[in-house]
Amino acid sequence: MLRIAAAVLAALIMSGCAVKYDAYAPEKRYVDRPPLGQTTIVGIGDELLAKGVVVEGKALNIKRLVDGALFDIHPGVRAKVGDKGAEQFFEGTGVRKSAFADDPDVLSVKTPDAKQVCVVTITSQRVCYDADFAITDVSYEQEASFQQTLLYNGRVGNKIRIGYREFSNSRARPAFNNEVEYDLSTSNRIGYKGAELEVLSADNTSITYRVISTFR
Repeated sequence: MLRIAAAVLAALIMSGCAVKYDAYAPEKRYVDRPPLGQTTIVGIGDELLAKGVVVEGKALNIKRLVDGALFDIHPGVRAKVGDKGAEQFFEGTGVRKSAFADDPDVLSVKTPDAKQVCVVTITSQRVCYDADFAITDVSYEQEASFQQTLLYNGRVGNKIRIGYREFSNSRARPAFNNEVEYDLSTSNRIGYKGAELEVLSADNTSITYRVISTFR
């Protein structure tokens, strides 16, 4: 038993490089928030419209704790990150290593009918364990990397104040910020950079509106 443990440890501390695989690209589609035509109410300072990204792809769902000699793999869902032949690779989050193990890099499942999940280390070593898992389709929404939004800033008389903001990778672009006023006695439709909203009611606490079109 001691010889086996020593052999495993020797393999893990051998020098090497990170595993290479073809990157996996999940499908992405942009969505409007709120959807076009939907009646929506927001308060002062809240977003009137924005863009989201729906991501659809494969993920590894570990259903029960994998308690291994060198690594523990905690339950949870990990997004797919790549392929190498029949082997699929997933995010290496939720893995706890022992004091004698190499740092984990990613998780892998070697074949479509495999019953084991492998911890792939930063030196490309694979340590595989029997596991209760499934590879499933997942869908989730995230912020678009480039974001344009309108903010409701209140009403004075017949005029409402709207703020325009831009963000790139969650960072504000102050040079593109703008504040505009719209006179509702002239029209209840307002527009900016291709986005058009129909204002149903507005006061100094909230605005009720519908999005007619979004940013160009």
